[in-house]
Amino acid sequence: MTIVNNTQVVDRTTAINIIPFKPSLIGALSLFREKTVGTDSITFDVKDNALFVLEDHLRNTDGKNTLNPEDYDIHTLAIPHYPVETSITRNQLSGLRGFGTDSETAIEAAVATELVRHGEIQDNHYEYLQSLMVCQGVISTSFYGNIDMESEFGVTRTPVAIDFTDGLDMAAQFRAVQKTAKDGLTNGGRVSGWVILAGVTWFNRLMAQDTMSANTLLKGDSPLRNEIGTVGNGYSMYRYGNIDIILYDDVFTTKAGVSVQPLDDAKAVMIPRTVLGSSFFAPVSKLSGINAQGAKRFASSYRDPKDRFVEMESEQNTLVIMEQIGAVVEMTIAP
Repeated sequence: MTIVNNTQVVDRTTAINIIPFKPSLIGALSLFREKTVGTDSITFDVKDNALFVLEDHLRNTDGKNTLNPEDYDIHTLAIPHYPVETSITRNQLSGLRGFGTDSETAIEAAVATELVRHGEIQDNHYEYLQSLMVCQGVISTSFYGNIDMESEFGVTRTPVAIDFTDGLDMAAQFRAVQKTAKDGLTNGGRVSGWVILAGVTWFNRLMAQDTMSANTLLKGDSPLRNEIGTVGNGYSMYRYGNIDIILYDDVFTTKAGVSVQPLDDAKAVMIPRTVLGSSFFAPVSKLSGINAQGAKRFASSYRDPKDRFVEMESEQNTLVIMEQIGAVVEMTIAP
């Protein structure tokens, strides 16, 4: 199928998914397990599935470790739909025409360029969804409103105030926060590291309190930066004990031009390096998506039968949830 066919929509999903994904910081930390689903909503059980240490018993005797039946609640969440639409007009194509180049080749080149643009927009939005979930524990939508993970999973989190007074044991305060985070894990507390995302004010207070950390920051010596490669080059980060501390002041812009900053300047969040939640990707919203499987991105193009423009559409149908919301601890500045 080519774009010359004016009577059908051209599926560009394969093409847009060939474009490499560009994960930003949150995506590079791999905190969410990605799953494709065949429905427009998900149903999940909320229950206490915490791991525990077994008691030993004599072989081939009574008295085994018994698992009690677990009570659980069934929750259903719709997967939000995020569409993007642009048009390629004759005026936009005029600069692409060259000697010996036919119009269809110029149109295909413009479509390819527009697909890259759509891919970047969709990737940026996916990063925003993950960032908002990590920093605030919420799903923010225009249609469904805000969905709070604490309410969904029956967890109440209390922010921890960090005292930056000179002479206080900062490492001891961080160990206490790590203990709180481990208590909130439901996978037995297995983590591969610790990360603090810090707002500007919170980060600067820590720098002023600990000159050794400031010197480390100037050297640029951070194992996490080496691990995540070029993604980390846009952030100030350093290692404090076994914690990677990152100045996180990312700002996302809405369609209306409003700036959204997921993490408040005077706050920080302690994050264990483990899988904390899931990202669900639903099928395309078109009729072809019925009984089909989801994907990260979808795209299509349609040439106006009157040959006036090419309509480009892309979408993602993504739901990011934090199943271990109690393991992410918010930190403030003690008065």
